[in-house]
Amino acid sequence: MNLPDHTRTRRRLAFLFSVPLAFSLIFFLVDVASEHTDTQLLDLQSLASGVHQLRSLATDAEAGERGYLLMQEDRYLLPLQQASRQLPIQVRSCLSFADQEPALRPQIERLAALVTQRFNQANAALETERTSGLRAALELVRSGRSEATMNDIRKSVRRLLQDLDAQRDDYLANERKLRNITFGFFVAGFLATLLVTIWLYNALLAHLYAREAAQVELQKLNAELEARIGERTRELRESNEELQQFAYVASHDLQEPLRTITSFSQLLEARYKGQLDEDADEFIGYIVSSAKRMTDLINGLLALVRLRKTGQMAAPVPFEALLDDAEVGLQGSIRESGARIEHGPLPALVVDRVQFVQVFQNLFSNAIKYKRDEPPLIRVDARRDSGNWVISVSDNGCGFSQEFAERIFGLFQRLQMQSVEGTGMGLSIARKIVERHGGRIWAESTPGVGSTFSFSLPANLEAPLQHEGYRSDLTPVSQQTGR
Repeated sequence: MNLPDHTRTRRRLAFLFSVPLAFSLIFFLVDVASEHTDTQLLDLQSLASGVHQLRSLATDAEAGERGYLLMQEDRYLLPLQQASRQLPIQVRSCLSFADQEPALRPQIERLAALVTQRFNQANAALETERTSGLRAALELVRSGRSEATMNDIRKSVRRLLQDLDAQRDDYLANERKLRNITFGFFVAGFLATLLVTIWLYNALLAHLYAREAAQVELQKLNAELEARIGERTRELRESNEELQQFAYVASHDLQEPLRTITSFSQLLEARYKGQLDEDADEFIGYIVSSAKRMTDLINGLLALVRLRKTGQMAAPVPFEALLDDAEVGLQGSIRESGARIEHGPLPALVVDRVQFVQVFQNLFSNAIKYKRDEPPLIRVDARRDSGNWVISVSDNGCGFSQEFAERIFGLFQRLQMQSVEGTGMGLSIARKIVERHGGRIWAESTPGVGSTFSFSLPANLEAPLQHEGYRSDLTPVSQQTGR
């Protein structure tokens, strides 16, 4: 039985439109797999950077130990002291990235143990020098245990970097395979779409000959639209590749030589400050401060890039816990400045925990850096305003003119006190994090009195908490904490 012409036409039209949809779904799945591979590559690069940093910390420990024993001056202990503060952070960071690669975790743990052992050996030599004298300390160093530990560290780092390179090569091969598959499906989809279009055109031509001119015009419009879509797709692909290339360059090619410049310039400053003329000391200071600022800028830009990846937000997070995490990350600045952080009742909302810890760290850090002569007092409060939660962070700092309240959230914007360390990206990052959660952020300030930074979040981010000691709206376990 022959089907009517309009029925056949509808079926051909349905088939024509199903082909692009099917290939679009395939492209989406392949793109998700490719993005997952990119994430794994970035994790491997970060892990490799952490391994280099652990080796560098062990070298700093050895340099501080040997320098002090040879010169008997406390300033040569600076590399060891700085490395001791960085060691726990780097070990946690490496182990965190190693969670994504369980096969490499034993090697990471062994390397961390060796580096920790080298620090213990350096501290033991210094303690021996203080209790038993220089000769006993030198005998302990000459025993060779420290050198054996450093050799084990070098071997462990070399072996681990080889494994990381091999893993990276596997990921790159997989990514190339995905790109080839994507290209193959693109060609197949294009040819299938072209064939179906020709088939449909020939079927309709016999019935719509009188409308041939309109059909030709429609095809021209379709061709122009496809060209625009293709051009837009190409631009988006190039933009994404440039962004990925930037992240790779910033995290690998730029940071490693910059760390070398920073390390050796600091060592140069520690060894020769005061031994050359005043101009030399000033120039060395410029090198150290500029290298540190460039490192901060690169890390800030990387933070902006990482914001495009959405974290897991399955459960509500008590904001009191976010404050605790933020304070842990700023313990050095808080103790040095004598800052005190207080808070009232705070909500528990479904947010990205890591990103909102970063928001509070940026706001607290600004309050500490731009303080007056008195110790900083920071107060965090929350209130329910219609369909939003409004979180306010107030301080007693130097403040700023209200006319600049919008400008300070721009990238690289700093209004005053250029001598204070910073990149001008903290508030810009905070704004992006709040906006991606559906909120907004603003500031109110009075010069010489202080500032209040507030941000709102939709109330629908609330969810009932089953944990003992919390309610769904507030966390009443602690009404105020001074730290």
